[in-house]
Amino acid sequence: MEYGSMLRNSFDYTVNGLWGNWGKWLLLFISMIIFPLWLGYQWVIYKGESQLPPLDNWVEMFINGIKLIIVSIVYFIIPMIVLMFVGGAGILMGAATDNLGAGALIGLLIGFIVAFVFSLIALMALIRFARTDSIGEAFNVSAIIAHIGKIGWLNYILALIILWIVAVVAIIAFIIVVSIVSYILSLIPFVGGILALLLSAIVAILIGPFVGIFEAKYFTLIYDSAAAPA
Repeated sequence: MEYGSMLRNSFDYTVNGLWGNWGKWLLLFISMIIFPLWLGYQWVIYKGESQLPPLDNWVEMFINGIKLIIVSIVYFIIPMIVLMFVGGAGILMGAATDNLGAGALIGLLIGFIVAFVFSLIALMALIRFARTDSIGEAFNVSAIIAHIGKIGWLNYILALIILWIVAVVAIIAFIIVVSIVSYILSLIPFVGGILALLLSAIVAILIGPFVGIFEAKYFTLIYDSAAAPA
């Protein structure tokens, strides 16, 4: 898996689609506030088009966003049930052996592992759902696991770790730069505070859609790094 190429591809995809399209950028920021709309736009990105898709058919976007929310909730509920069951069993075993803390810790550890694995499956499930528009395929766990196996579990996890590191470093850098500039602007008499607030608002409008699209494209590239089973 070419991690550097995937990062560059995601960056170019986002910049080429947003730069100069300020109206689209603003509408995307608004859609992030109306969360199902934003997820509906991610649905379109998950389709795997080479260019950032246009913003149209808002009703369909909203409905598709609701679909993704429902699938996400189901994939969240399953590990929570496992966590409660395994955690409860761990506590009972710990109580039976007079080692309540160790039993609870083991139960939580197993629950965390299950939740992590299901989060990996859920991400691929959402993209598979967008590609097939089939709720059944969203829960075709055997096909999804087979797909991840073709990608490589280690490759998949490493790709996500690299993305998280890049995102955290970029966000921290933005915060530092904006904080410094805002402080300098705040020193200007009368209008400094207003300018600092205006800058913060502009940065929020810019960075939210940019990061969201970048991540969605990156996830799509992970998905496409190996052919999905039928």
